[in-house]
Amino acid sequence: MLPTHELSRVAAVKQPQDSGINSSFLSVLLLLFVFHILTLNAQTNLEAFNWFNELGASLPSWLLLSVTDLGDGITAGALILICLTYKPQWLYRVIVTTLLCALCVHFFKQYFDAPRPAAVLEVINIIGKARYEHAFPSGHTTTAFALAGIIWLLADKLWCKLSVLMLAIAVGISRIAVGAHWPEDIAFGAILGWLLAYLACSAMPLSTLKLKHQYWIIFALSMIVLVSELKHLGKDPFSVLLFNRYLIITALISLTVYMCSKFQLSDKPSHKNA
Repeated sequence: MLPTHELSRVAAVKQPQDSGINSSFLSVLLLLFVFHILTLNAQTNLEAFNWFNELGASLPSWLLLSVTDLGDGITAGALILICLTYKPQWLYRVIVTTLLCALCVHFFKQYFDAPRPAAVLEVINIIGKARYEHAFPSGHTTTAFALAGIIWLLADKLWCKLSVLMLAIAVGISRIAVGAHWPEDIAFGAILGWLLAYLACSAMPLSTLKLKHQYWIIFALSMIVLVSELKHLGKDPFSVLLFNRYLIITALISLTVYMCSKFQLSDKPSHKNA
């Protein structure tokens, strides 16, 4: 057992690290709230939309569609499942966050039933399918920030945290650039996703299931996402989204092969012991 003065020194070293993680997460949340407050002004909301939407007109359509597709529920689900193969102990928190996002986004969209920019503006740059209702909040942005929030809270590397945060921000901006959402939809969606990630990570423990059982659950979820991807193959008229579908399907099939090898490896020790 360490002496008292050594225990005090260890506690002093660990405390700043824990508070630093909390403060960084809260700092991002504060910035999102500031952005949301700015978008509550109708004029600011409209001007910000026009600026980002015009910016989208100068960017390649395939790039915007690829970025915005990262916030799609099926695409995001496939990506987080790939992450779970490396961090299966995150399983409970990812599942709870996903369910909370689906429920909250559906509730808010139905409750507010806000018109999208295409239903209000005469001059607008639309890339992809035009939508006219259920604008608030942005489901793509909520999903992107929820997954980014999970990784921010659970990952160890700073570059990893910043990378997923930048991707989430890019998804949000792309929703304005393609003409699908107002800035206020993006701001609230980001806050919602970030808070739901914190709620799930605070309420749910890390998975304590046996590794084999964790991989079986991930395998089952992967099959569900894979079937959903296959169903959407013929529904995406844009070649870039079709390409994304093929990439995700390939990744999920590779994931299946990887997990099957894990199952075999986890079985070997039990045969030896027998």
